[in-house]
Amino acid sequence: VLNDDLNAFFLLFGSCMVFFMQAGFAVLEVGAIPHRLGGRVLLKNIFDACIGALSWWAFGYALAYGSDSFQKNGDNGFIGRSGFFYENQGTGEDASPLTGTRFARTYGQIFWSYQYAFAGVATTIVSGALCGRCTFFSYAFYSFIISGFIYPIIVHMAWSDDGRFSAYRDTRLVAGCGVVDFAGSGVVHLTGGFSALILTNFVAPRRGRFPTSTADAERFERPPDSGPAFSTLGVFILWTGWFAFNGCSTLAVTNGSAGIAAHAVFNTMLAASAACLSGTIISAIHTSGTAFWCCGIEGEGDDAWWRRRDHTKIGALVDISYTLNSVLAGLVSITAGCAVMNHWGALITGTLAGILYYLSSRILYLLKIDDVVDAFPVHGICGAFGVLATGFFATPFYYKLALSSEPGRADRCAGIFYGGTGGTLASGAAFILVVSALVGACLVPLFLILHAFDVIDLEKPPPPLLPSTFDGATTSNSFVSPRASSLAPWWFRRIFATSRAPLDTSMKNTRQVPKFQEIPARKTPAKFRKQSQATTISSFRNASQNEELPDVPSFG
Repeated sequence: VLNDDLNAFFLLFGSCMVFFMQAGFAVLEVGAIPHRLGGRVLLKNIFDACIGALSWWAFGYALAYGSDSFQKNGDNGFIGRSGFFYENQGTGEDASPLTGTRFARTYGQIFWSYQYAFAGVATTIVSGALCGRCTFFSYAFYSFIISGFIYPIIVHMAWSDDGRFSAYRDTRLVAGCGVVDFAGSGVVHLTGGFSALILTNFVAPRRGRFPTSTADAERFERPPDSGPAFSTLGVFILWTGWFAFNGCSTLAVTNGSAGIAAHAVFNTMLAASAACLSGTIISAIHTSGTAFWCCGIEGEGDDAWWRRRDHTKIGALVDISYTLNSVLAGLVSITAGCAVMNHWGALITGTLAGILYYLSSRILYLLKIDDVVDAFPVHGICGAFGVLATGFFATPFYYKLALSSEPGRADRCAGIFYGGTGGTLASGAAFILVVSALVGACLVPLFLILHAFDVIDLEKPPPPLLPSTFDGATTSNSFVSPRASSLAPWWFRRIFATSRAPLDTSMKNTRQVPKFQEIPARKTPAKFRKQSQATTISSFRNASQNEELPDVPSFG
């Protein structure tokens, strides 16, 4: 009983830490957007947590950890089929995998809370990519679908004992090993990152993000001067929460699990630090010798609004956004193999993740896909890389401690650099393809339907209240690009013409207030105006004779 209590408290602590990562995402996103959009983004983050909790309680947990017969007879292996609305969770095979049947009715709720916190992270990743460019209804709809249906299916395939790709059993393993995703590089981050890539193609990029002239670039609404401070604070919060994200994924702290948790935290710190250095260095190398512009575009002269930087100072070559995202890239990449790699594998994985993040971020810009916080390069690309990295750097010693003590399996399923047969790498590659196909097959049709009803893009400008009083201008939101989003992603727009008219491009950086014209006085003929003036003077004289006028102070 004492061990169960310790394990439950361990997961309780992990649940709080992982849930607090929501604050890190919120602060990070606020630092990357204009100040006026902060309330809109924070509201969506709040509803992420609320909608995610209800959908995870009603459907998600049952689909993720409900009963399945794949381990017995090979059927299903994709979704759970029991425990909806958290019913019948106290006995039998429906009990929590944390404590078994005896304490599942009480301690199973701790496991539910911990897994819910993970679902919230997967959902919130998309919020940073959109950052105020979609309607509240479409984002709430996405939050419900991803946390209640798509993410739980992926969890079941990878983490449930009966999941088709699971490595937490000894029979019916994909490629003889199963996928090694200890804390969710693929399950959590690849799901959220690929969802962000899909949704960013259904909304218009920010105005001036991909300028064609100096005038167009001036319309780009940059974050406030306090933006880097908020983003840095957000990264530190996420970094701290990541220790529980990876370390508490042992799901227990007794019977040797504490050592595995400590090893996971150790590798997490090494990978994040290595990625920070590699991502910063490659960004500085890429920008040295050339003009490095504040918003990542090349200008037409030193007199442009972005100003050329002094390249003799290190601060001129380092963009803090690349540094911060490189840290997150290292954290994402090590999440899958934090418990099965040694310190050298973690160091190499983090170093490659920083480089891979920067290259994918630049490619995304060249493709004119506006991902505000680089959610897809950080979570999608580096999440997939983290799953593949376990197929190279997993060691037999740590594999046996963290996953399975079956004789011969650790040597067979280790990374190919440590004598493995490649089964872990093959199952990881197959898992990445299945996750990408599942997310795409679910989200693309849904949002094509929503786009047909015109409920995805940012709300249209309201009609003017007094059209005749506007000084030749119309209202517009400067955060929306002149190129409105079309009915399909960017690769589809290259083939077919868009069906949406461009928004007004005459506005500047700020939302303009209509200039009301002064209504002129009515004109009267001269003879009637003189007669009226004479009548007014005569009336005033008569009144002054009959009434006592008040004393007027003298300012002499």
